[in-house]
Amino acid sequence: MTIKKPFAFFAASLIAVAAVAQEDGESAASSGEASSGEASAADGVVQMPKAAEPATFSSLPFCRESGGVAEVRKPGSEAWEPIEDGRFYPLGSSYRTGPDGRLVLAFGQNATAAIGADASFSTRPQKIGEKVRSIVLGAGTLKLRLPDNMREGAFTVAAPGFVVKNPAGESRYLYETTVDGDRATVRCVTGALAVDGRHFAIPMMHAADEVVIRTSNDNLVTFLYGTSGDYVVKLDQGVRTREEFDDEGKVKSVQETGVLDWHLSPATKVIISRSRSAIGERMSVHTMAFDASGERKSECAFCEGRAEVNTGELVAKEKMDGDELAKRAAEATETTAAEDAEETSSSESSGSGSGESSNSGESSSSDE
Repeated sequence: MTIKKPFAFFAASLIAVAAVAQEDGESAASSGEASSGEASAADGVVQMPKAAEPATFSSLPFCRESGGVAEVRKPGSEAWEPIEDGRFYPLGSSYRTGPDGRLVLAFGQNATAAIGADASFSTRPQKIGEKVRSIVLGAGTLKLRLPDNMREGAFTVAAPGFVVKNPAGESRYLYETTVDGDRATVRCVTGALAVDGRHFAIPMMHAADEVVIRTSNDNLVTFLYGTSGDYVVKLDQGVRTREEFDDEGKVKSVQETGVLDWHLSPATKVIISRSRSAIGERMSVHTMAFDASGERKSECAFCEGRAEVNTGELVAKEKMDGDELAKRAAEATETTAAEDAEETSSSESSGSGSGESSNSGESSSSDE
């Protein structure tokens, strides 16, 4: 029996194409994912392999460059040890520098975190193979450089009061602890990033945008200060109830979460105060937004998850200076005087008419 060559080719062979993901040139131990193509002997159709997605991160971060006093503390250890250039370190390690220290930690070919003197940060522990990375701020200034086309949710920068999500391009973070809490300056140098906190969120910051976030030790008070750029902060305004008609024309109550879009620009600020209830876990929240002159422009108070305990947005009335008040007072006085004059004139007219009627009556009576 003679077998045709094309059929024998498709029936007897499987085409496998392996693509190793490109990672950092200094990492010899990192490898990518393989993709393969298969040949179907039944229909004689060859499916070409899909291109492998370039790996953003290596399996483990490694020290690309260091100088001065630069140390690392591995997970489960209490001892700090000098860091070595070119060496891989487990996720969950902490890093710090001395007065003359510097350190560049690489997460991949184009993903690095750099700190200078007297700074520290740590990476969150996670399983090898996970395609996400996270940094926890410690102290000092941290400079982060990531690809501009970062995948959604691939990288986060965390602090007690907020989380920076999806940073792409270059960003800078100055973190310091204070007597009553901490103070963090988040600056987007290039690219974009988002900030998410309790009862507030910044959907997008672009190049040159900067915000200062202060958080109290008990996480009950948050201050947001605009220091550069102009971007929107979404302020939580609690749950509200509104009525609408259903398909049958009946009125029904619908709950929705209220959100205020506040533009945070230089010299403006937001204060979010929270208090814990004596019973239950719901928090009472009070938010205030101030303009560049320090005037309160918006206010709201609510209880989490309770639509019946919600003031809604309270817009402050515009304050007037002395000249404006005097002008409005004069206008009000003129209006009142005019109304009084009109009323007096009407009364006199009515009175004269009744007097004439009375005289005519007396005259007719005397004639009789």
